[in-house]
Amino acid sequence: MAKNSDIYTPNIVVDATDYDEFMKENRRIINRYINTVLWLCIFTGPAIAVGIFYGVFNAASYSTCVVISASMIVVAFLHRQIIRVWPYARFAGLIAFLCMEVLLVQMTYNHIHVNITWFFVPFLSTLFCERKLFIISVTTNYIAMIISSYIISFYNADIISVYSTNMEFFANTLMGYTIETAVMTASGLAIMRIVSGYFADLIHKNCETRAYATQIHAQMDVLYSMSEVYDYVNLIDFKAMTELSIKDGEQAKPLSLGDHAHSLMNHHIKENVDKEHLEDFWDFTNLKTLKNRLYGKRFIYGEYINVKTGWFRAQYINIEEDEKGFPSLIVYTVQNINMDKRREENLIKISHTDVLTNVYNRRCLEYDLSVYKSKPLEDDFVIASVDINRLKHVNDTFGHAAGDELICAAANALSESLGDRGKVYRTGGDEFTLVIHTKDISAIDGEIKKNVSAWTGSYGGKLAISIGYAVHADNPEVGLEKLKVMADSLMYEDKNRYYQRNGYERRVKES
Repeated sequence: MAKNSDIYTPNIVVDATDYDEFMKENRRIINRYINTVLWLCIFTGPAIAVGIFYGVFNAASYSTCVVISASMIVVAFLHRQIIRVWPYARFAGLIAFLCMEVLLVQMTYNHIHVNITWFFVPFLSTLFCERKLFIISVTTNYIAMIISSYIISFYNADIISVYSTNMEFFANTLMGYTIETAVMTASGLAIMRIVSGYFADLIHKNCETRAYATQIHAQMDVLYSMSEVYDYVNLIDFKAMTELSIKDGEQAKPLSLGDHAHSLMNHHIKENVDKEHLEDFWDFTNLKTLKNRLYGKRFIYGEYINVKTGWFRAQYINIEEDEKGFPSLIVYTVQNINMDKRREENLIKISHTDVLTNVYNRRCLEYDLSVYKSKPLEDDFVIASVDINRLKHVNDTFGHAAGDELICAAANALSESLGDRGKVYRTGGDEFTLVIHTKDISAIDGEIKKNVSAWTGSYGGKLAISIGYAVHADNPEVGLEKLKVMADSLMYEDKNRYYQRNGYERRVKES
């Protein structure tokens, strides 16, 4: 809190603006109360008149009562006008206190002694909880007591019987008032410190309550907005050990961290989770381990398959942490992402598929080879390099439509021969790469040759390919890149034999 010399600074930390506003409002209220006191002081005159009537104030006169009451009417009226214009003014209180001090001096001058009333004005000033105002009030009160003591010392006949001189009485009274004022000042300051601390504590708690209410309101607004997007939105409170379903609009339900540490919602979702994903889903939604898994993270999520609705994403979002940094307030969401998954799979398929032949493309081959490089090759791994023979001759003789037909025929023959034992990749115009998993490559080679020789195109001519196989089992010490080079080399050897066998002239630029 910002320090203010006029206002006690409490030990507890509160918002300076809130505290200043509170003290300002306190001044307005106390000014109104003091004005009420001033109006009540009007009855001082009638009270003194009663005392005169019963012989309590023998030296006073009824005219004094009238003057006192009339004076207080004027003072109360003027003070009321002041606080109407300046309701938060400190000087309004000071004026009221000064008028009360003058009233006490006036009563003393008229032989009316009520000593306890000297403590009344400083007591009222403590209500402001402002040190400067209190010190001024105590000082003016002390001066008024000195003046009153001096007045009494010259007309009180009983003084001579106890004190040798009037000044001795005055000095003795002054000493007593000084001690009383010192005690009153210390007590007042202590009281104001206690009261201001109490005020600060109330303000602090009020600020916390308002801040928490604002935070909760904002969080609930966000949660209700999220409920329009997600299929399920639950608020998990580890402090209160409750779970609130935003979608259902039900009351918060208690969380159980017993043997089945999962929310009721997850028990419901579990019924339709695919068997292959069920164990992972159950581990992910385990509330016993959730706080540790979410520690230091903003969110965690998992994607699973619902046998009825397809893919869905379960997500825990950390929105509040305890003093140790562990999540204490978590939003749990479930959203169907089946369309997104299908779209994602379709995009991946498009990016990994050759447009003309519908087999895999070079991008897919590079990705798959990077996966193979990340771990040891299996014994049944085979990589093959394939090239269509005399494609340029077909393009030049029959046109590119015939050439495209030949390329598609090669892709179909290779795919049909491999089946689920491998993949076919088109890596260039008439170039293909095969990744095969088999321990009998000769059988697959026979199927490829059979399917290739059986093809007849619309434009005439036959399909012929050259192929080279690099078998990992035959070259266990060779890495993937070297196997690929070996397959290319064997393919070119096969191509040379084809051209020599058929008496074709091999063009350097022909693939």
